[in-house]
Amino acid sequence: MPYLHSFPLNVPPVPAARTWRIYRITRRSDGRGYVGVTCRTLVTRVTAHVHLARRHPHLGRPGTLAAAIRAALDEGLCFGQAFLVEALEDTASPEEARLLERSWIARLGTAWPGGFNVQPGGASLGGPANAVPVTLNHPRRGLVHYPSLLAAITSTGEERRAAGQPPLSGGLVYARRAMGWSPEEALGLQPHQDGRSLRDDVCWEGRPTTSLRVLARARGIAPATLRSRLHRARRRDGAALPDLAQDRRRSDHRLAAGQAARPPWLALPHPTDPQGPAVNAAAFARLAGLPRATVLHRYHALATRPGGITGLTRAGLLEALIRRPCREIILRLRLPDGRTLSGGVRALVRQVLEDAELAAGRPEPLGASAIRARLRRLPDWPRPGEAGIAWAFGFRPGTPPGRNEEPGSSEDLDR
Repeated sequence: MPYLHSFPLNVPPVPAARTWRIYRITRRSDGRGYVGVTCRTLVTRVTAHVHLARRHPHLGRPGTLAAAIRAALDEGLCFGQAFLVEALEDTASPEEARLLERSWIARLGTAWPGGFNVQPGGASLGGPANAVPVTLNHPRRGLVHYPSLLAAITSTGEERRAAGQPPLSGGLVYARRAMGWSPEEALGLQPHQDGRSLRDDVCWEGRPTTSLRVLARARGIAPATLRSRLHRARRRDGAALPDLAQDRRRSDHRLAAGQAARPPWLALPHPTDPQGPAVNAAAFARLAGLPRATVLHRYHALATRPGGITGLTRAGLLEALIRRPCREIILRLRLPDGRTLSGGVRALVRQVLEDAELAAGRPEPLGASAIRARLRRLPDWPRPGEAGIAWAFGFRPGTPPGRNEEPGSSEDLDR
């Protein structure tokens, strides 16, 4: 963070095990200091000091470290230019850490008004929340008293490890408490109930419901679908207690709102079970392993041709929807030596270009793009005569047979 700059930390690295560190922050201008204790890295702890000073100006009365940090930032100084941070002593015992904090405050004289410590120290471990006792209504152990929230986090973390679950981080628990969660909810001992799950303004088939999530699970409907129905009900009907069992996307509601009627759902035969019920296009595509757009395109192509789909049997309809039609254009190229090559456009072009003997016998050495462009110029494409094919491949120089036309679509040439 730019406001921290690169402040000097005369500190050894923090050991892997939990270590409580006594540290001092000294203002360079006058030597006033602050002594604190933390189990985090000093960079993280100092970042928290600066964050509270910048983002919460109502915290920290005049004479505190937060007020001093704000004053330095207002002067355009970063934290490293205004303050010096150093580690004093480490311990593995939280009880000893409290005693050491109180001892160092007295030894260095950092208590207010000579320093920035407004408390004698030893009451908390790294924050005001840790100075407040916590009583939990444990689901298995009943009422359990802890001297601080940090002690509760440590104890429940050991319980979660013993149960094979990852422990909750302290930052997550503190954030949950800041959002108004109860201690039991913040520590994961009780499920959190937010306002979105408790409702009294919706119903299903006339019966009131209190939770969209529970209703979605019971009815097999996505929660987002229910939220969309609720939004449409409020926007169109203005009902005080909308019934989410009604799908307001259907044609009668659309016509009432002046919109185009929604076409009816397709009823296609089950692609794998002859005795199965009819399915819509999405289910048919999923069962047949095809894109839904492909199924719809083939169905509407059948419906618009003469005769439609009324005369098709189930087997005929499935074959038309599932089997990939062959749209390859087969060309016959007569060579000057009397031989005839046959194949699709792509295969024939590749065969001519990769055969050195054929390439040497062409009066016009055309590439693949030029050959396809000439084929598109043939007036009888996509069923050209032999003379036109020979000219397109460069075996017959001159102008194209018949009348010249602008190139058409190259869709079929790419197959």
